[in-house]
Amino acid sequence: MNDHCRKVLVMASSKGLGLAIAKRLAKNRSEVVICGRNKAALDQAVGDLQKIEGCAGAHGIIADLSRRSDVDMLLQRTLELLGSIDCLVVNSGHMPHGTIEDLSDDDWDHSYETLLMSAVRVSRAAAAAMKASGRGGDIVYVTSGGVHEATGHLMLSNVMRAGIAVLAKHLADTLAGSGVRVNVVAPGYFDTGRVHKRIEALMVDEGLNRDAAIKRVANTNPLGRIGTADELAELVGFIVGDRARYLNGTTIVIDGGGSRLVM
Repeated sequence: MNDHCRKVLVMASSKGLGLAIAKRLAKNRSEVVICGRNKAALDQAVGDLQKIEGCAGAHGIIADLSRRSDVDMLLQRTLELLGSIDCLVVNSGHMPHGTIEDLSDDDWDHSYETLLMSAVRVSRAAAAAMKASGRGGDIVYVTSGGVHEATGHLMLSNVMRAGIAVLAKHLADTLAGSGVRVNVVAPGYFDTGRVHKRIEALMVDEGLNRDAAIKRVANTNPLGRIGTADELAELVGFIVGDRARYLNGTTIVIDGGGSRLVM
């Protein structure tokens, strides 16, 4: 991959973890496509990417991952812009909190389309393009630590993202012969959207200041803090790099040691 400009698509990437990953992958002569639902945020993110030294180009596509037509359009438009694709990062937004009693059929249907089926559809199209190029490629799914250790208030996310982990394992088997590697990154608490909302809720509900609310969120983490988006992006950068060519079919948890899993 080092002898040509790498072609990259990062989904749900106008802000947060997705944008941090896109910025990391924009280096080293990469041309990057990002997507999001908000045009102003997307335009700002594209501008930031274009300023990165080594970035070979950046493009933004308005897309709602809950809509099949938008997901189909996203990959088609990416191939029109880039000519091919070498690296796909499947990222998505957050789902509502709730228990089995709280969540409606509409909640489940929306989560199924947004998290699981968007991943299936874009992976199918990207895998075909990667195989056709003859250069192989990388697919990385950003899920959550809930694929290993379920948390009650994140039922929708846990169920759908566990399905993505299984999808990734199957694809790692079936695509390896064409040089396409497939891996999963499962983050814990990071300093982005969903965690910001939880911190703000603790400040309101319990009268905590921001530092105290952050400590409450991170109280089970041996490092005593939450992660930064750049730390996750560095892991993704390593996974798709030449030093990790033997890494395939693996789910890597990055949570500062917060989970209690042994393996």
